[in-house]
Amino acid sequence: MSAELAQDDKVTKPVTAYAPEDAALLCGIGRLVCAWTMLEHSLEARLAELRETMGDVRTVGARTRPTMTKLMTELRTTVAMRDRRNAAGLTEIAEVERDLQRIDRFRTLIIGGFQQPAPDGFLCRDLRNNAQHVSLEHLDEEIAALEQVAQRLLNI
Repeated sequence: MSAELAQDDKVTKPVTAYAPEDAALLCGIGRLVCAWTMLEHSLEARLAELRETMGDVRTVGARTRPTMTKLMTELRTTVAMRDRRNAAGLTEIAEVERDLQRIDRFRTLIIGGFQQPAPDGFLCRDLRNNAQHVSLEHLDEEIAALEQVAQRLLNI
């Protein structure tokens, strides 16, 4: 009897055990992760393009990928050198950074705090171990916001 109770108390279950109706949830989380990674790669490519137009022909061959913070710092520095008399690019970067920080907090909540599916969404635990319900609509809104931020960044 106690072994049965121990099995019932388990919170985690393998991904293969999720019901077909949870497919949208798993797909949404995957889209969020992929959108973030695509943003990082696009920003790296844009920085390489900006470096090349400024005459910098070095090849960056780091073994590890730079963090989003390092990428944004390099973008800010490059744009500041490019547009010395026009601060509009730096203003746009500051606005984009605020949005990115908000989306990154949400992404961290989802990736680090996912608990289980719930009606119309899923449950997560934040860094303070507070339970939070995230709706699928909210997840879709954040993915759309991330895609808009990516477009804004690449247009700077």
